[in-house]
Amino acid sequence: MTETQIPTPMPLEAPLFPAPESLGVFIVFDRLRPGETVTLLQNRPSDLLEQLQRGRKGQFEWSPVNEDSRTFKVELFRRDAECQSMRAVNEALSWDHDRLDALEARAFAARANGDFAEAKAIHAVFAYGLRRHIRFEEEIVFPEFEARAGFTPHLGPTAVMRDEHREILRCLDSIEAGIKDPSANVDLPRHALHTVLGNHNLKEENIVYPLTDQALTAAERDALVARIQAI
Repeated sequence: MTETQIPTPMPLEAPLFPAPESLGVFIVFDRLRPGETVTLLQNRPSDLLEQLQRGRKGQFEWSPVNEDSRTFKVELFRRDAECQSMRAVNEALSWDHDRLDALEARAFAARANGDFAEAKAIHAVFAYGLRRHIRFEEEIVFPEFEARAGFTPHLGPTAVMRDEHREILRCLDSIEAGIKDPSANVDLPRHALHTVLGNHNLKEENIVYPLTDQALTAAERDALVARIQAI
């Protein structure tokens, strides 16, 4: 996977791309081959996402990296799919599981090589993504699953998974506190995180996500993924 840094607001800058605003980001996106990523810095991410959901629907993954009061960084990944293709929950969220696993592994590889600043920077992207993943599950996916399956947030598989989310976040907090410190022992909380997160992801990919997909029409699944991207 390759990555290109695109400074804001280059993709949408009128002097560079004097056609409609959306054309700029489409030119950047269309240069990508399936499997490649471009990093965009944006002041109005919701506008950009809306343009992509209209003009390149089904062809991209949208992964915010960070946000602050000045700018918003997002990674745009080109899927191997036709424009206007329909998305499914299990496919989209399982992809994000794999993305997060790869980031976590990169962070600890950097730490093992003695690059503690790089380890902290990569782990911050992982932590941001994992917290966002938990958020859209609890705000969008779990309520949809519960409504379709007849569960409440306090009963059934999602109740267990909400508890596991709290444990995942506790482990994440512990790791973040020591990831940059050469003397900190982060192996124990990392092992705990891997234990709970590995089993947690398997349950989601084998129970919650596929059952949610089965309960929805193709259009409803696609709309749910679009809502997830907007978180």
